[in-house]
Amino acid sequence: MPTLDGVWKLEREAGALPPFGLSKRIFGDGGWTLVGGVPAAYFRVQRRAGEGATLDYLGWPVKDELTPRADGSWAGRGLVAGREFCRFRLTRDPT
Repeated sequence: MPTLDGVWKLEREAGALPPFGLSKRIFGDGGWTLVGGVPAAYFRVQRRAGEGATLDYLGWPVKDELTPRADGSWAGRGLVAGREFCRFRLTRDPT
């Protein structure tokens, strides 16, 4: 499975997310979602058997399900209490 470690830009594809200003920092088994560069929510990374991972947010009923894409980015969908509320793409931030 491709590595998730690093800094990622989040691009909204559908649903209830701002069109810009979101990113994720993922290292090892944890990370942060940032809003405008400010850490907003901590999560734990759960790698799924086969391909993909789930980001479980601490203190929130929110999960992100991630699936690698052939181009090196990741497809994501956000879930609140098991219901999808958004779709997004993670692309590696070169900075």
